[in-house]
Amino acid sequence: MYQTPKEERPGCRETLILTRAVFAVILPALVAIFAVLFAAAFTVVLYARHPALALIPIAVVVALLFLYARWERGRFRPPGL
Repeated sequence: MYQTPKEERPGCRETLILTRAVFAVILPALVAIFAVLFAAAFTVVLYARHPALALIPIAVVVALLFLYARWERGRFRPPGL
């Protein structure tokens, strides 16, 4: 006699795997958002102490952007060069 296979209901393991996968995708974006918010708040606090101190985090951001641009330029070469 033919028996239909029993379908197992999803349990906690599948829920935990899906939750981990979603957080693996979302976590880098959340870290970046909080880092930018922290940097902006830190800049405001330094500006409140003395306007010249606010140039420190701005200089750090400019230096990081410069280093990132150099890294990208060396990483992706246009064809034919």
